Amino acid sequence: MEKKIIALTDDDSNIRNALERTILKHFDNVEVKQFSSTLEIKKFLLNNPNTINLLILDIHFGVGETGIDILPFIKQTAPSVQVILLSAMEKTYGESVTEVAGDMIFDFMSKPVTETELIVKVKKALRAQENSLNKTVQDLQSQNTLLSSMLDNKQQAQTGAGRMFEEEIFNKVSQFNKVILSPKKNVVILGQEIDVIAFTKPPLPFAVLIFETKYFPNAKLIGSANEDTKIIIDGKEILSEKRRNLFEQTDNQFKQVSKKIEKILKENNFNIRDEFYRPFIQTFAVFTDSTDITGLDLKNSNRYTKFLKAKELTADLIIKTVFASPKRNVTEQVKNLILENLTK
Repeated sequence: MEKKIIALTDDDSNIRNALERTILKHFDNVEVKQFSSTLEIKKFLLNNPNTINLLILDIHFGVGETGIDILPFIKQTAPSVQVILLSAMEKTYGESVTEVAGDMIFDFMSKPVTETELIVKVKKALRAQENSLNKTVQDLQSQNTLLSSMLDNKQQAQTGAGRMFEEEIFNKVSQFNKVILSPKKNVVILGQEIDVIAFTKPPLPFAVLIFETKYFPNAKLIGSANEDTKIIIDGKEILSEKRRNLFEQTDNQFKQVSKKIEKILKENNFNIRDEFYRPFIQTFAVFTDSTDITGLDLKNSNRYTKFLKAKELTADLIIKTVFASPKRNVTEQVKNLILENLTK
């Protein structure tokens, strides 16, 4: 039987060692991996997305991002991993934990953790990781691997179909030189990865444009912004999980970038409540031309998020969309300040 991998991420080595001893005492077919920071676990998941079965993740790491901050990255990079949050500061983080419970975490434990609570919750999480929902996620990952292997060009096969599509969108945006300032790829803002980010040029109302690219060739997408989303390829349902990877990520990106902009302005003594200084954000969720998105109900989606095909992404569309959104008379000083700091 293949070993289950449990990862422990905490900045306190004594806590990690105590948890490992307890887990290994009760489980024979388990391997434990330890990580001391959010950066370490993110790097490991990026290179080994399908390795870990259960992640026990501390919330507070003294400085920098918290365990809650990196949850969107974890669910995007390794969607099948079960996450149990761990904290000695339940009063401080309790509200934040309840907001992500059910969507991005399996359970929560307060420090100090009793042996009984730890073992019971680990058993439940490992069983949940084997359920049918995670099997469908793994089927989707296998489907994406198959799509990549079918490509004729070896370099393309190594790059991956999703990365190819991202390159296609980036190259297209780069050609909008009269509308867009230099776009950037794979930007990470507060732990949230964004495929392509670009900024409109004057005299357009100042905006941040975020491009969330997805690769579902010959697929039909069914659902809505606030309900279950289904992906059907050749009549087979590949995935049915609430808002996974379609609407949730664009909403998260909108919030992450807004939060970062407000932080930049506040640190530079601008009144973040003054709409004069606050850029608006427009998100484009871009799909391949062969993906059928006519079945998507977008009535409840964020009005700053547009869903479209790659062929529909044009300079004219950006101009039309930006002018249709709220106007901001942002000075060059504020604009340059945000451009310099947003993607650091």
